[in-house]
Amino acid sequence: MQLIWLGVAIVFGIAELLTPSLTLIWFSIGAVALIFLSMVIENLFIQILIFAIISFTLLFVATKKFVKKDMGYKYNTNLQAVLNAKGFVKEDILINQPGRVVVDREEWTAISFDNEKIEKGSNVEVLKIEGVKLVVKKSELATVKAD
Repeated sequence: MQLIWLGVAIVFGIAELLTPSLTLIWFSIGAVALIFLSMVIENLFIQILIFAIISFTLLFVATKKFVKKDMGYKYNTNLQAVLNAKGFVKEDILINQPGRVVVDREEWTAISFDNEKIEKGSNVEVLKIEGVKLVVKKSELATVKAD
């Protein structure tokens, strides 16, 4: 019976690797526990019942604990990380015409917030994102150097 529970643990472990969520690992842990418990418990129904209790308890308790712990962190996507960042103009931003800016070593298409001309080499601050363009304003602080 231990080999069957080992097989169940391996199947759930492989299935966990193929999914993005943290759910199937608990069933794998439950099966590992049954490898040892099946040495003293011979009744298959009781083994399956214990496997279900261990696995579902871990699923609900441990997953809830991990999710609660994970909620304390704020994740920035690439776009969110660009907001309020400083950069410099690589290609003039003209009135009603986008230009190019470099923010965090990445080149972006950008438009001016006030629809004003911002010349090449000027420092800018990212205010928001519209579609695939950054909306920038001229920054008074010389915190970014053009290469």
